[in-house]
Amino acid sequence: MFNKFILRGNVSGAIRSDDEMASVDKEAADESFKNQKKKLDLFLQQKGFVKYKTNSYARRNNLNVLEYINLQKEQYGSKIFTVNYALIPLYVTHSYLSYDLGDRLGKLICNRDVWWDYSTAEMAEVSFQNVMDAIDKFLLPWFDERNSKESLKKELIKEEQKRKKYGGRLSDIQQTWLDVIDSEDDYSDIISSNNVTFKLPKKLH
Repeated sequence: MFNKFILRGNVSGAIRSDDEMASVDKEAADESFKNQKKKLDLFLQQKGFVKYKTNSYARRNNLNVLEYINLQKEQYGSKIFTVNYALIPLYVTHSYLSYDLGDRLGKLICNRDVWWDYSTAEMAEVSFQNVMDAIDKFLLPWFDERNSKESLKKELIKEEQKRKKYGGRLSDIQQTWLDVIDSEDDYSDIISSNNVTFKLPKKLH
């Protein structure tokens, strides 16, 4: 899979040294991030996603599952970012937004953590284009392949087996999801409650 996709503009997860960070124009880098994110906004809007909070996007599929994408900036000022993704069942009670099935985009591409660079305007443009290409080639198909009860159940069972191998178990939400996934009950009250808890935009209700 990886040899069919070239990572561009990425930093391999390492935080920059103090000298490297001192050489970065932080205000210009943040402006470059904002400018390039507008392109990502438009790209994901065309794919049916809605902007959600500052650096996140969401799309509700036909199973009442939220498809979620989040840009996470490195917190120490290295001017790099990673991309998180998740599937979140709206018909299972949540007290906060949790990543119930998902990971980081780099893991999906090449099974390692990847952080993209936006320290300069040129690097930000390359990085965001690379992220959009990766979302289109890997993440959107991943979401589409899990848009059925059967595929979601398979994914949850696979997660359960992986955790049991290391002496763990599914989270309470994941276990509840697996337990109710074939139910035909009316979960409209739970869905409405999660809409409020997550503060979802009206377009996603």
